[in-house]
Amino acid sequence: MKKTILIIGLAGFFLFYFKPASAQINNSNSPSPANIRETKLEQLRERLQESREEIKQNRVERKVTVKARLSEAKKELIRKYFSQMTKRIEAAISRLEKLISRIETRLTKIEAEDKDIDTKLIRTEIEKAKTKLTEAKNSLTEAQASLEDILSAENPKEAFTQVRDLIKGIKSQLVEVHGILVKVIGDIKGLRVGQGE
Repeated sequence: MKKTILIIGLAGFFLFYFKPASAQINNSNSPSPANIRETKLEQLRERLQESREEIKQNRVERKVTVKARLSEAKKELIRKYFSQMTKRIEAAISRLEKLISRIETRLTKIEAEDKDIDTKLIRTEIEKAKTKLTEAKNSLTEAQASLEDILSAENPKEAFTQVRDLIKGIKSQLVEVHGILVKVIGDIKGLRVGQGE
């Protein structure tokens, strides 16, 4: 009986010591609660990082599309402005051509009435006005041809500045033609005044 108690006691002793040892081995293979928490936190950090990158990418894409839409809208406004200014300039050119025609007709009548009147300087000024008017027409044609090239630039603001400068140049040519014609009309009136004396 002593032997049985001793054997049971030794068996219990071995079971007690070997069981926790095997449990420790099993525990070292399975993650501890701290390890589980760390892995979950790491996974959460990775998901957060991925979502941040995705949000950044979406923002960049939205900015690009909004910028492209704004750019296209600005280009359309530039086209509209150019179209309006082209109509105005063409109307001004037409009026100046009519004015030149009327001045030439008037000058021809004056020359027919009095052969002694010298109109060479006036005719020279009229030819100068015609040349300037032709230059303005050519500039307008070149501007119309180059509009799409200008608008294909990346920056609509620079494109608008270029278009506006082209329009200003043509306007200044038309103003110069108008000034010449005003002077010619004054010279013709001077011919009439001299004729009446």
